[in-house]
Amino acid sequence: MSFQHDNLIPERAKSRKMVHFWSSSKLPEGFVPHPEPISLVGGVPHHDFFPIRQIDLHVPSKPFPGPNEKETVVVIPQVSSDPEELDLAQGLQYAEVDGSKQLLKVTRDYTERVAKPAFEDWSTTLTNGSSNGLSKVFSVFLEEGDSILVEEFTFTPVLSSLKDVGGKPVPLKMDLIKGIDIDYMDDLLENWSATHPGQRRPKLLYTIANGHNPLGVAQSIDHKKKILELANKYDFLILEDDPYGYLALPAYEDVRSGLVDTTKLPTNDEFVKLLHPSYLTFDATGRVIRVETFSKVFAPGLRLGYIIAHKNVVQAINDFSMVSTRNPSGAAQLLVNDTIHHWGGIEGWLSWIIKVRQEYVERRNAALDVLYDSKAYKEGWITVIDPKAGMFVAVILNYEKKGLTAAQIPQFMEQLLVFNSVNGVGVVDGGRMSFDPISAPRANFVRITIASAPNLDVLKEAFRRFSKSVQDLFEA
Repeated sequence: MSFQHDNLIPERAKSRKMVHFWSSSKLPEGFVPHPEPISLVGGVPHHDFFPIRQIDLHVPSKPFPGPNEKETVVVIPQVSSDPEELDLAQGLQYAEVDGSKQLLKVTRDYTERVAKPAFEDWSTTLTNGSSNGLSKVFSVFLEEGDSILVEEFTFTPVLSSLKDVGGKPVPLKMDLIKGIDIDYMDDLLENWSATHPGQRRPKLLYTIANGHNPLGVAQSIDHKKKILELANKYDFLILEDDPYGYLALPAYEDVRSGLVDTTKLPTNDEFVKLLHPSYLTFDATGRVIRVETFSKVFAPGLRLGYIIAHKNVVQAINDFSMVSTRNPSGAAQLLVNDTIHHWGGIEGWLSWIIKVRQEYVERRNAALDVLYDSKAYKEGWITVIDPKAGMFVAVILNYEKKGLTAAQIPQFMEQLLVFNSVNGVGVVDGGRMSFDPISAPRANFVRITIASAPNLDVLKEAFRRFSKSVQDLFEA
């Protein structure tokens, strides 16, 4: 299948080609190449120059293992005879720009198992983490002055990468529970020429669809299909950033009512069915670019992720990587690849993700237990958004209960942060995760992470302190 959206790739991106300074000579007729050639072409040091001969990985059976929990040792040798293992000779060497063939196979097998793209000519390429993947997409598709649609509340550091290439973010109004306001979006695009005279129509929609940061909400299947219809209607690509989707959370009410039993881990097949589907699942033409990361279910310091997209898009990204970052860290790749290989491949990888997700279910439950038991909730001062996925709980501050107006939200939220400092807890002011005045009337919420506390006791104490800050704020 040819790429139907080639018109959205700028000529600058299409013209990028890597220049090599070596090539093989075509032998004249009658000449036969040597059967055992010795290449002295590339400046590639032999692996015996490397000062590391072996790496031993101590791999626990689950997150937060107890003192008596079993762990296994995974040995990464200098040279391995296993074709699916990434040894030190390969992992510490120069490599192809899109990553090692072993880990690329993992990403592609996993994509077929979970994301299930609806179009055939897709591929993957490794990145230096999710932020790097987003930056590369912006660098490939955007030119100075190009517009990109962005949820009004978002992971604002990504805007630096967007603005670095001259992109203009256009905020999309959100429903704090459902996500993007589709009617607002449709009206915006329908009347673009009138509301944005002289400004180019958007090329991209950037969305955190599953486990939104900062709100924790997930777009429904119907929601995604309607947005994809708008993408087809107004001809823009969808950039789906999904660092949190594998931390899909059952509804809190279903857990506490006994409707969902979280004491029993789901099977791999059951877990895949529980996940909020990717936009790729509904995209038949290659309009969706999905950015994934190993940060949230393996380790963020590895700075390793990957992009799933039509092969033409992947090639354009690889061409950009050749003139920027080149391949991601080989050390990071071998740590991830060989740990997954030790677990038995993607099925073992899914089993580990399920265990990570289980920890977040318990933490979400504990956090909401504290909030719903607080005076702040019982007095109606807060509204808790039950996260559908991810590591954040968003809490809306009902400023009207204090007789305030929307214009007073910034000062009101600043006062909350003061009480938080006094009570000893840190949270994120929702207004600081917006980038346009349009969002001010809906910025009366905070984002609280459930990821960083060392255990449930510390987490619950932090949420008690936050609840006390809200009480102090409303009683002041």
